Amino acid sequence: MPITPEPLLILTTDDHLAERWQGLADRVLHGRQADALDAWQRDGHRLVVTDLALGGPEAPLWESAAWKRSAQGLLILAASSTPSEDEGLAVMRAGASGYCHSHGPLATLRQALEVIASGELWVGRALLSRLLRLVDSRLPRTGLADWATELTDREREVAHHAAIGASNAVIADTLGITERTVKAHLKAVFEKLGLEDRLQLALRVHGIR
Repeated sequence: MPITPEPLLILTTDDHLAERWQGLADRVLHGRQADALDAWQRDGHRLVVTDLALGGPEAPLWESAAWKRSAQGLLILAASSTPSEDEGLAVMRAGASGYCHSHGPLATLRQALEVIASGELWVGRALLSRLLRLVDSRLPRTGLADWATELTDREREVAHHAAIGASNAVIADTLGITERTVKAHLKAVFEKLGLEDRLQLALRVHGIR
């Protein structure tokens, strides 16, 4: 079933891909040039799924004038036929709300659009970890952050590593403790901070929510 009555702009010159994406929403407009982003925003719409092949390797779509003018006012799911962490990082830093495989299952694309329509981001785990590491590298290191005040020193260490995407095994190896101990510390962190999972922890640690 279509995800939402909210209109969707599909931006691609690939007619087969456009036909496939028609099933993502009740109301779909097909654009073939980046300038369609400007008109879509002016008309008060938000949701976009775009084929990154539109720009080509020499002139990436996210570097186009239309993208730079309009991306901040839109919710763009950027789709690539050959996704990579480097491309995903570049397009997310340029203002996209999500990054996925252009030929992924329609159910997955619908879910991605639902997520970005709610104001969240949609990316794979590896890219999310890289994005969080980038944010982490830019955080000030002075003083104790609000989220950390109720935690022990070891809980803060475990929380920080988990928040940048490290697995329990990696955290255990880094800190010289067992995975069981890592799990115990994370359980205590979640309880003290009122969180349910690692994503919520990552967002809290990086000051996103």
